[in-house]
Amino acid sequence: MANIGGDGGQPRRPAFVRVGHVAVSIDLVTLYAYQPHHSGIYHPEGLQFRRKTVGVLTEWGMTEWGEWFGKVTYTIPARGRDEKVTHWVPGWVLRPIEESKST
Repeated sequence: MANIGGDGGQPRRPAFVRVGHVAVSIDLVTLYAYQPHHSGIYHPEGLQFRRKTVGVLTEWGMTEWGEWFGKVTYTIPARGRDEKVTHWVPGWVLRPIEESKST
């Protein structure tokens, strides 16, 4: 296979970085974009994607082109049921949750 370019052998930082268990806020509206001109109907027992939720970030992973994604476990709520998922989420959808400081 022909060489298609690259970094010329420059040193690289690791593509995967474990971070323990970090609480993050996930904007589900941004993560699960809606199609324009939505024509669905409201169903009170459906999955609730139009919200922010809290998740646990355990690892960062870099794509081959340098974007960062977080490996996150979080719950998608629905009436009477919660769906726990773990997957890679674009870093720009995640925000750290500040721990409250007691003074």
